[in-house]
Amino acid sequence: MQRVEWPFNLQFGNTFYIQNEEELRRGERGLVVVVGPQHPGSGHMRLFVVLDGDIIKEVVPDPGFVHRGMEKLAENRPYWTLIPLVEKASIMDSMNITLPITLALEKALGLEPPPRAKYLRTLMAELSRIRTHLYDLALLGIFLGHSTAFMWSFALMDLYAEVFAKITGARTTVAYPVPGGVRRDVKREHLEAVERLLKKTEEKLRDLKTIFLDNPVTKARLEGVGVIDAKRAAELGVVGPFARAAGIDYDIRKIYPYDAYPEIEFEIATEKEGDALARVIVRWREIYESIKIVRQIIKELPQGDVIDEALLFKNPEYRREGIGGVLGVYTYIYPEPGEYAAVAEAARGTTYIHLWTTGAQRVYRMRYVTPSWRNLKAMAEAMKGERLANMPTVYMSFGYFPPEADR
Repeated sequence: MQRVEWPFNLQFGNTFYIQNEEELRRGERGLVVVVGPQHPGSGHMRLFVVLDGDIIKEVVPDPGFVHRGMEKLAENRPYWTLIPLVEKASIMDSMNITLPITLALEKALGLEPPPRAKYLRTLMAELSRIRTHLYDLALLGIFLGHSTAFMWSFALMDLYAEVFAKITGARTTVAYPVPGGVRRDVKREHLEAVERLLKKTEEKLRDLKTIFLDNPVTKARLEGVGVIDAKRAAELGVVGPFARAAGIDYDIRKIYPYDAYPEIEFEIATEKEGDALARVIVRWREIYESIKIVRQIIKELPQGDVIDEALLFKNPEYRREGIGGVLGVYTYIYPEPGEYAAVAEAARGTTYIHLWTTGAQRVYRMRYVTPSWRNLKAMAEAMKGERLANMPTVYMSFGYFPPEADR
């Protein structure tokens, strides 16, 4: 079957038939099944799946159903309000997804967060990574018909939401990092809550591994399915744990370390197979690496302020009032004209921000590149040659999150 290009000839509601002149002359036809964009299911994402029998011959992704226009909206807002804007791209991973813009703004403003703030950012980033991996694991479970994996993972995620609320005041979209530091400091009781959460996570993961990850049915559904090897992953620009599952040893936290990562010891989880099972195992191993990182941070957390001294000098009441007393200071600080870029390793991969500033409090232009957008083409290619029943498996093995791609 030849590659099918848009437009298709619509017939029978949501079923398409490829009917161009050349294929009709050769007597070839391919059934096109439209998947999505209902939610739940594909998650506000549409796929045109071309079938020969039940074998997938081609997949044409059609994203954009939750496009928010963040890059354009950023041109009309003061820079200190951009962090809550961009975090909506990946609400479960809101900490990691906002770090690049925070780092870029710090370059533009000439601010340097104190050591304690860097450690707290890293702590929250790793907790956010664990929560996002649990979220993707839960959805993979329900896509495979394993409702226990779905419910157990979501129950564990809710404990993370409670700890986030204790530390930041919000359960999910925390907007915790700000240029020059973090919104608020932690108390000893918060760190104790984190330690209890990590212990509970390890206990629950042992049971989840037995009932789901080591389940022969799960392995049969994942192993050898949706293979993308290292060479093809590099050609397609795959990022994050999905590139590492193909054997690409690349992690921004190691290559371009930021915040407390230069001082933290951890390993990059990689696999060689490049299939759906490898993509799950890499993220499973990353959860344990994140637990190790968080424990190091709690043990070595420096004392001191959690906001740049330049902001404290302008507003000494911050120590008493918290970040609410320092937000007003940003109205008197203007970014230096120029271009500023920053990158971070979000839970699903590399996240990149590029800012153009003119000296005004509103940025001239923002370029925002998220991992789900980078991984979309590879996800579609990995489905080719698989049976239609394996399409949901490949989809969630990439942890694809439509709002993160559409941004």
